[in-house]
Amino acid sequence: MLRIGRIEAGPVRGRQLELRLSEPVGGAGPQLSLSAAGLELPALSLRLRGLDWACQPVLDAGQRLRCEGEVRLAGRPQGRLAVDLSEAASRMDWSGGGRGVAVAKERQSPWRIDLRQVPLRWLEAFLASLWPEGRIAEGEVSGQVRLPEAAGLRVEAELRFAGLGFDTPDGRFAGAGLSVPLTLRYHDAAGGQRLGLEGGLTAGELLVAPVYLAVPASGVAFALEGEAPPGVPWRFPRWAFRDAGVLEASGDAALDATGELVRLSADWASADLRLLAERYLGGVLAPTGFGDLQLGGRGGGTFAYDEEGLRRLELELGNARAIDPRGRFSLAGVEGDLRWSRDEAVADSRLAWGAAALYGIGLDASHLDFRSARGQLDLASPMRTGVLGGELRLERFQWRPPRGTAPLRIEMGLALERLDLGALSQRLGWPPFEGSVGGVLEQAVYQDNRVVFGNGLAMTLFGGRVRLDDLSVERPFGIAPSLAANVRFDDIDLSPLTRAFGFGEITGRLDGRLRGLRLVDWSPVAFDARLLTDRQWKGRRRISQRAVQDISDLGGSGLVAGLQARLLRTFDDFGYERIGIGCVLKDNRCMMSGLKKRGDGFLIVEGRGLPRIEVVGFRREVDWPTLVDRLRAATRGESLRIE
Repeated sequence: MLRIGRIEAGPVRGRQLELRLSEPVGGAGPQLSLSAAGLELPALSLRLRGLDWACQPVLDAGQRLRCEGEVRLAGRPQGRLAVDLSEAASRMDWSGGGRGVAVAKERQSPWRIDLRQVPLRWLEAFLASLWPEGRIAEGEVSGQVRLPEAAGLRVEAELRFAGLGFDTPDGRFAGAGLSVPLTLRYHDAAGGQRLGLEGGLTAGELLVAPVYLAVPASGVAFALEGEAPPGVPWRFPRWAFRDAGVLEASGDAALDATGELVRLSADWASADLRLLAERYLGGVLAPTGFGDLQLGGRGGGTFAYDEEGLRRLELELGNARAIDPRGRFSLAGVEGDLRWSRDEAVADSRLAWGAAALYGIGLDASHLDFRSARGQLDLASPMRTGVLGGELRLERFQWRPPRGTAPLRIEMGLALERLDLGALSQRLGWPPFEGSVGGVLEQAVYQDNRVVFGNGLAMTLFGGRVRLDDLSVERPFGIAPSLAANVRFDDIDLSPLTRAFGFGEITGRLDGRLRGLRLVDWSPVAFDARLLTDRQWKGRRRISQRAVQDISDLGGSGLVAGLQARLLRTFDDFGYERIGIGCVLKDNRCMMSGLKKRGDGFLIVEGRGLPRIEVVGFRREVDWPTLVDRLRAATRGESLRIE
């Protein structure tokens, strides 16, 4: 019997070994048995505990010794182990259940380890040394590992991973069912660590947040070269990725001491932006509210990122298109480039389009001229385009990406002139308004997922003016966007307004305001509204019978002081002195008011001349959905008939 406290033979290490050679009864030949407290392959961090092995050695004429027998680990059968020794080569081969590990050394050649369907959990420690943050959940590996003689640890491997599953505690990286052919080169010596990877993905799913990829049947290829000098975090002078016909990209990257990505650059090109969006951009665009954006055409460009944020951005497009399935915008026939840099260099670029639309409203072909300087992208000259028989002008545009603690900031100013209100109404599904509309938005600033309109929004509408002040929109492209504003109306012509809504007809001018207006998901949740006809108006002030009926219904009943209801039907319209109605919306309830108190109610229409009519409301508190239903019924001609 031979006892050995510790032994090292190439890549194999053992401790507390006992070797016995015995002659069994019956003359079957000598028997060799080996037990070891532990047997290790440090190159793969593979450790076997409580090893017992017995075999019958055979020595052939060429002095080649071979011994094969059953292996037990901690008393349980674990396949068979064969040892083959000669002057020319040495080999140890374990196999069981279709799996196997073989260690071989030939003269003048490096040690070699062959793996056959080895569970990755056996190599957990080795994989953790390469990627401490990763957690291997499942999978197996086959292939060959070579250990050339060199200072430190040197590994060269050709591997095939199957059914690979992994994740990280922060959820940024994950994989499932991945098939990965891989060539690996790794060297850890006094000069630091070096890593080289070349491989591909042929099946499975991969998440590199925010990008999720269901590996296409054609597969993808990748390459990575890394280095980590002593005391210096990993740098990757070269990485490359190829999904034929969809995305080709390459660049460099660097990590900090905690493993965070602090530098990344990429040159990329895509011959099919449609497939690029479907395979790679869903997770990138979803947080912005455009996760289902449909792209097409071809594109390419460059971007660079460092500790402070985006450093360079270049984009080139050819016959590109972008369609929002929610109907917010569309672009087609986009050609040109976009260039931005954080340094002081000045760069000019232009993007042009053949057709475009905003919320279903078509825009004529036009272009945007940009200039990059001082870390921001500005509109070099105003953009003009025809829209609905009028004109849209983008007077100012400025884009500054996040930098350090400073967030993304976008600023713009635009103007609309002489838009056909009838055509606009048709596109947006509004009642058939007539006339034209225009407006000026002097300053809109997007920052921290919020749009603030610095000088409000002024519009001309129905011969009057509408102004929105203190206007802001939160989460404009996210879930449940909200809008806040104070609105003023001046000299709105009531005749085309009421006629378009099918709300009878009222002549005259309307003034009013909505204070504290707040919309959530574009539905009103709060406001203090007050609408009054203009007493200074010198023209005719008439209200039709239909309008009287509709207003009466909204007010919760009330024709008093002037006519019997039966006689009302004999007149087409009536003169009025004033019309006024108010609503304070809170907690889905509307507190109604009018011109003044009138008995137990409130006066809505104050009559004038003969026949004289007044409308009084008696229901002070109205359920908001009920009021909305009444308005809809009135505009459809379904208001309460007065007999």
